Amino acid sequence: MILRVLDLSKKYQHVDGIVDALNNVSFDVYQGDFVTITGPSGSGKTTLLLTFAGLIKSTSGVILFRDFRIDKASDSQLSAFRKNNVGFVMQSFALIPYLTAIENVMLPLAIFNQPKEQKYNSALELLQLVGLDNRKNHLPKELSAGQQQRVAIARALVNNPSLILADEPTGNLDPSLSSDILNLLKKINLEKKVTMVMVTHSPMAAEYGNVNIRLDDGLCSKIERENVITQK
Repeated sequence: MILRVLDLSKKYQHVDGIVDALNNVSFDVYQGDFVTITGPSGSGKTTLLLTFAGLIKSTSGVILFRDFRIDKASDSQLSAFRKNNVGFVMQSFALIPYLTAIENVMLPLAIFNQPKEQKYNSALELLQLVGLDNRKNHLPKELSAGQQQRVAIARALVNNPSLILADEPTGNLDPSLSSDILNLLKKINLEKKVTMVMVTHSPMAAEYGNVNIRLDDGLCSKIERENVITQK
């Protein structure tokens, strides 16, 4: 088991009263799982994803990453946890516009004490993995939306994480590009044994997971698990 969520709740104070963004959510994630989290807008999907990274503090419950209590950790402990264990892929790509593709991939390594050549070679290897080493010196504006998301995926991998958190990674892409990105994420999941947790509105994207979790009004209404992980 890499991630355990037990009776997790998150309440927000609103002018109209208390909002239960998450309500006693519980499930386990194992190393190598590809987890998809689905549900209507406002069901708590992104809130749940961000609690895994310690970017949102839960109101109650337990979030355990191996033997590390995310829900009880200090800000400095959470920063170290994210640095060493987590990669992020976002819907908006979040690339720095004035940095080239390889500079964007190298960016998370700025906080690591490594020679620049080592950082460069690590970033180049990952751009090769996502099929963009020939675009390494291109700025984001010189890349298509699909290529920008591939750069973002390479960046998410550069700290060698065991867990990737993806929030609607195909939300800004057309169906053809979406399939390309999902196949790439699945390939990384299978070949590198990186655990994926992906929020998505797309039924097609949800099929890429071997664990499917559905949220409704902050409640975990369904959990489906396949024992065999297969490539789409």
